[in-house]
Amino acid sequence: LQPVLHTPPRKPPARLPEWASAPAVPAAAMPAGGKFYGADTFNPCLITTQIVVMQSSFWLCLGTFVSMADLFLGEAQSAGQLFEPEAYTWSTTRGVALSVALWATSLVMAVELRFVVERAKKCLDFVFTYHIFHLLATYVASGFPSYFEWWAIQFPALLVAVLLGEYLCMMGETKAITLSTKPTGKAERPSFDEI
Repeated sequence: LQPVLHTPPRKPPARLPEWASAPAVPAAAMPAGGKFYGADTFNPCLITTQIVVMQSSFWLCLGTFVSMADLFLGEAQSAGQLFEPEAYTWSTTRGVALSVALWATSLVMAVELRFVVERAKKCLDFVFTYHIFHLLATYVASGFPSYFEWWAIQFPALLVAVLLGEYLCMMGETKAITLSTKPTGKAERPSFDEI
């Protein structure tokens, strides 16, 4: 004869308390010391807005730097040079200025990632997106860029924006979150009756 094992009846799973199922604290309610990043939810309106802001900023910043370089060099100003693959070259002064303007833009965009995107894991996506749109605009304006120099100038700009942007975003994400402040008055001790 084998002994019969008695298993206790299973309890139903415990309900989570109200506070455990509550939504994440909104960013506006967080203290100034840091920001809480809860579970990401898909928000197409936010993502579209971020893409538009990043793309507009990229072209505005690049155009500003190129315009300043053209003024400094005494060249004719043209927005079309931003979308001409043969203009990105190391063999002309204007091409070098265009390349330096693109690299300076990548530094500015890395800083902007910290404030617009705010998440290190999303930096590659957004930088790649605005560079793809720049490639498409170049293709529409002047055809597909088959010049090696165009690719050799664009890739470091993309790489710097991603790596520096991720670093800056990680610095912001790892910032300490202040949960409470020091009390201004003396804290009252509970009486023995309250314990």
